[in-house]
Amino acid sequence: MINNLSYKPPLNNNIQTIQESMAVNNAQPEGLSAQPATANLFTFPSGIKQGALNLNTRLVNQNDMVMYSAINQVLSLSQSESVSPVDGISRLKKLDALLKNGALLNNKSNDGSSTLENLYKIATTARANNFDNARIIGQAIDAIYKPEIVTQNFGDIPNYIKSQILNSPYIDSEIKQNPSLLDVNLNGSGTCVSASFESHLARRHPAEFARWANELTSPDESVSFKVKSSALNSSYLEAYNILNNMFEIKPNAVDFNSKEFIFTLKPDNNAKTRALIQNSHWDKGERNILDVYMQSLIMNTSSEQSYNSLTDIRTGKFNANPNGLGEFEKIFMESIIENEERLSMVYQKIDENQNLVGWGCDFGTIQKHITDTIDSGEDVIIGYVLTNETSGDTLSPDYVNTPDNRPEKIVNGHEITIVDYKYDENGKLIFICNDTDDDFDGLIEYSADYLLPKIHHAGYPAKLVEADYERITNNVYGIAQPA
Repeated sequence: MINNLSYKPPLNNNIQTIQESMAVNNAQPEGLSAQPATANLFTFPSGIKQGALNLNTRLVNQNDMVMYSAINQVLSLSQSESVSPVDGISRLKKLDALLKNGALLNNKSNDGSSTLENLYKIATTARANNFDNARIIGQAIDAIYKPEIVTQNFGDIPNYIKSQILNSPYIDSEIKQNPSLLDVNLNGSGTCVSASFESHLARRHPAEFARWANELTSPDESVSFKVKSSALNSSYLEAYNILNNMFEIKPNAVDFNSKEFIFTLKPDNNAKTRALIQNSHWDKGERNILDVYMQSLIMNTSSEQSYNSLTDIRTGKFNANPNGLGEFEKIFMESIIENEERLSMVYQKIDENQNLVGWGCDFGTIQKHITDTIDSGEDVIIGYVLTNETSGDTLSPDYVNTPDNRPEKIVNGHEITIVDYKYDENGKLIFICNDTDDDFDGLIEYSADYLLPKIHHAGYPAKLVEADYERITNNVYGIAQPA
């Protein structure tokens, strides 16, 4: 078995630049013919398929009843948080819906705690920065109830807070020299990968999402993990090297019997400032407190603890671009979240001039990878690219076809999540997707014919795609096949 975190074909500049393009140009481009999903696509309002959860829909023991009552009480007594500011729906009604659809009592989290237990901890224990317990509970409930509300759109920093930041003796030198770095483009942040992961947690792993919400807003402002070494590499020593040396995460402890690493992950140092701003100055359509913390943790971990929430800039050794995450960083975080071996399939062949020149396999194979994964109860987070031709700009009067600006030239990239699929009345395959950067808090639809040719890479459970991995990877990177 080839483990994706150790098998690395030569990372040509063209592939690196594609990753950078996805990080920087991640807003939904013009000409993307998506339509809102028109049907009730899932059995439950939270968007979770029955097969994806250990369904338990009744409070049958006294302890669960006490916890449920405590959460109800905190929400009921709150003048500002009993009703969601996102959609105007009572959070008590949402909580009841999560009980009935199985999300509330689900306990498929990293430490075995349930959604209910973690919401109870939020309700009854002190929160970091004196955050309102009811507000944190409400934001967690909103996301689990409807994961499509998760956004990557940064909120603005009020001028008086900018002044405080710029006058702080602890300010980063880069910001001091260039204060405009604080004006992150609200519609162009580089957090599409991390926002997609956050939404995925809420949809497929509600107990784990609630655990993150509890631990990140606790006084420790961090999340603990116990991860199998085999999730990173089949070799225990290589897995340790990936964690400790490559991504600079030092395990707190190692369970040699189970071959598990125990470690703690944190957001970057400026996430607290961002979260405090959003606590006081949140506007609809912006990230909330949980969005800030979760997306920062993912960005910071994947970029080797180099992310800055104030500027949306990272450094790190695996991506030369200062924005977003590269494909190798993405699959590392995906392996931790899922606690199992994941493979990132790179499908497109890109030349040194950033032109899309082919694919490593046929579109039917890509389609099968996606539908097999969806059928197993998973999402598929994909990175897609647009060229001059497919972005809709080719026919523009000012377009000039030159060697440096061919129709196949890649001009844009983004990460979205395929959460389901269906067939239309003509038997055509339709992918049902979530985009954290489309200013729409619902699912959207793309035809497979439209989306498949644009997919650059996607992450999958290794067991579903490993038979094709080496062949496709060799084709994409031009590695000679053995005779």
